[in-house]
Amino acid sequence: MERMLFPDFKLGEAARLYKKRFETRSRALGLDFLQCTALLVLAENEGVTQQRLSQLTAIAPPWLVRTLDRLAALGLAERRHLCGDRRARAVFITERTKVLLPTLRKFLDESLCEALSGLSADEIRILAKALERVSANLSRSQAALSTRERRLPVVRAPLPLPS
Repeated sequence: MERMLFPDFKLGEAARLYKKRFETRSRALGLDFLQCTALLVLAENEGVTQQRLSQLTAIAPPWLVRTLDRLAALGLAERRHLCGDRRARAVFITERTKVLLPTLRKFLDESLCEALSGLSADEIRILAKALERVSANLSRSQAALSTRERRLPVVRAPLPLPS
């Protein structure tokens, strides 16, 4: 089988360009890609915990916390304590966000149409299925790696003594 030339770079480049095109559209709202992602996913999953929102958006928890801090400061998201668990907080969109959602979805549709321009419906289905498989493979690999890392003892080399 002939080896594909740098498919990892192509995936990364496609993601970078998609994000850039989306942010060109969302700049008028003063929102970046992560903020829009969090709002769009949150609109479909109101009341989830920050941990669950991190899983749904694939935004690392520290980045999500900062993103939610900014969204809260802009009056677009709010955190509320969950009943029965003082540590966990549920996240909700505000009325202001509900007004912005049609515009955000329009930006999403425009960006996706631009990215998929020239592809047939069959090619789009194949691409979607292939990307799902790639994500699943990498998720399984990451989970297995994390499990192995937890079982390995931490070995630290002694620090060299000053002469």
